[in-house]
Amino acid sequence: MENRFFDHMLGWMKRLNPEINGVDGSESNLVTPSDPNSKRVFFQNQSHYVDPDPGHSFQAIRQQIFGSDNESSTEPPPMNGFAQQAFAMDNTTATAQAVMNGFDPDMVPVYKALVSEFVVFDRSLRKPSMMLSIHSRFSYRA
Repeated sequence: MENRFFDHMLGWMKRLNPEINGVDGSESNLVTPSDPNSKRVFFQNQSHYVDPDPGHSFQAIRQQIFGSDNESSTEPPPMNGFAQQAFAMDNTTATAQAVMNGFDPDMVPVYKALVSEFVVFDRSLRKPSMMLSIHSRFSYRA
């Protein structure tokens, strides 16, 4: 699973197993990462079964991961632009709050059971992801 998807679906499973590199509610994004006084959106466990989805374009993903349309070299990536990119989609904090949510374990009982019985791999690999595959389809053999 990619990082955002992992946090969205399994992040709160850390309550069941503290060894999981999940979330605890202290995680947040500023709506404008370059402005420390902008609204801060905290990660919550209020996800719905149908939620707005953050953008999937190359520019949107770069903004989500690096908090900027231009920066792409920070190591490790700060992952601080999810709220910003979602806010840019509709200029309200409602979408920003929606993408900064994950499922409470009781809302996804099958995942909860699997996490309770099996190993959870919670580290990302520095290898191409499905997103790279998606973007390469639109490269027009460049």
